Parts: sequence; structure tokens; C-alpha cells
Amino acid sequence: MRVYELIKQLIDLVGEFVNERKSNDIHLKSFVNWVSKRMDQTSASENYTITGHSREAEIAAHIGRLSRYSNTYIKSALVDLPFTTDMDFAFTAILHRSGEIGKTDLIRKMVYDKSSGMEVIKRLLKNEIIEQFPNPDDKRSKLLRLTKKGEEYVIMAYGEASKAAKVVSGCLTENEQISLLNTLKKLDDFHLPIYLEEEKDLEIIREKYFL
Repeated sequence: MRVYELIKQLIDLVGEFVNERKSNDIHLKSFVNWVSKRMDQTSASENYTITGHSREAEIAAHIGRLSRYSNTYIKSALVDLPFTTDMDFAFTAILHRSGEIGKTDLIRKMVYDKSSGMEVIKRLLKNEIIEQFPNPDDKRSKLLRLTKKGEEYVIMAYGEASKAAKVVSGCLTENEQISLLNTLKKLDDFHLPIYLEEEKDLEIIREKYFL
């Protein structure tokens, strides 16, 4: 009996699918994709397990939780290295890739708030992982770079941090990882200009970006 019920549900879904299409794009692959998206939307709308009230709030909550999980794993991976926090390593990794850079530019690359970013930089300078020197193009400012010791530490940290990264996405298939990465990149492309403008008024942000 369950088989017939399933067949009936499938027939109903096919009917909805055909009615929604405005083109001749009616084939098995497009139908399977349509059903998958529909099931995801249905599941998401029925399971607001963290916030209990909206899809948007649930997305924000899950992103926040994932960030905390990730930070915990990275701290554990770097426990034997001289990085006080996960952000210490992240700042150092950016410096390793970008080379010499100013303090403000480094903080903005990390999409971090200025006061917290300055605290990270102070720690790294104190621990002699990075060093500062006069900017040859502007004597009033200084640039940052890795020390020899800092470069050795960050190279050592890459291997350990990669273990933590695999744990974070460990239950996802390769296709799911690619899909999630594309979604996160899309969100980052949206939020980065807002961050760079340094606008703090949420109502202005909502109005400007038509939210």
C-alpha cells in the first residue's frame, strides 16, 4: 500500500512541476533538481530548531554556530604552536600570502573590527611572530611582515589547521562542499562591500541594499 501512496505523491509532484514550467525544460534531470530544492525548502521551513521563528534567523544562527565549531577545532589543532587565538594564526596566514602590508589593510583583509584587530597585531608583535618597519612610501606609517620565526610557525600551522578544516566539512560529500562553498562566496560578495563602507546603521544598510 505504501508503494501506491508513494506513486500518487510522485504523480502529484510531476503535475506541480509541469504546471510551474514556462518553457519546454521538462525532463528527468530538471524534475529531479526541482524535487530536491522543494524538499530542502520544505525541510527548512519545518525545522527552525535553533531560533524557532524564521528562515533568515536560522541561517544566521547556523553560520554563527559553525564559526564557533571551526574556531574550537583550529585552537585545538594549534595548541602546540605560539598562537594565542585562532585569529592570531589567521592574521599570520594572511601576512604570509600577501607579504608586507599596513595594519589597517591587514585588518580589512580579515574583515575584522579595528580595535580587536589591533589587539591581535599587538600580540603578534610582542611574541615576535611579526615585525613592523617604516613604510618607504609614507614615513608617517608602518608596514608589517613576518619574522623568520613567524614564517616557520605559520608553515607548521598550515598542516595542523588543514586537519581542523577537514573536520569542519567532514560529513559533506564533494558536491555538497562545492555547493556550500559557492553559497558562502555569494554571501561574502554581498557582505564585503557593506563591511568596507564601515556603515554601522542597520536601517541605512537595509534601505541601501533593498533588504
